[in-house]
Amino acid sequence: MSAEYNIIKLHEGRVVDDEEISLMQLSRICHLPPEFVVELVDEGILEPDGDSASSWRFSFSMVERVKTVARFQHDLDVNLPGAALALELLDRIEELREQLLHR
Repeated sequence: MSAEYNIIKLHEGRVVDDEEISLMQLSRICHLPPEFVVELVDEGILEPDGDSASSWRFSFSMVERVKTVARFQHDLDVNLPGAALALELLDRIEELREQLLHR
């Protein structure tokens, strides 16, 4: 299944699989410049597979993470280090919820 098909499915509101996408695809899906995504990688918010930006591959699940950071910045005026901390805390909360559910 191609990433372009997954992009269409995402826009239609359907669940997509966790296929990997390129920097440019992630940027286009999130309606953000590629430079913003590079900043997220530099800050440690995203961890792509690949050695350089031209070969980076991102999990499709990173789309929500990128959009969340963009909302933090736009709506709350949070800088990237603050967004990274907020995401880390949200991830930890989710881990704790999962632990409680499996007890």
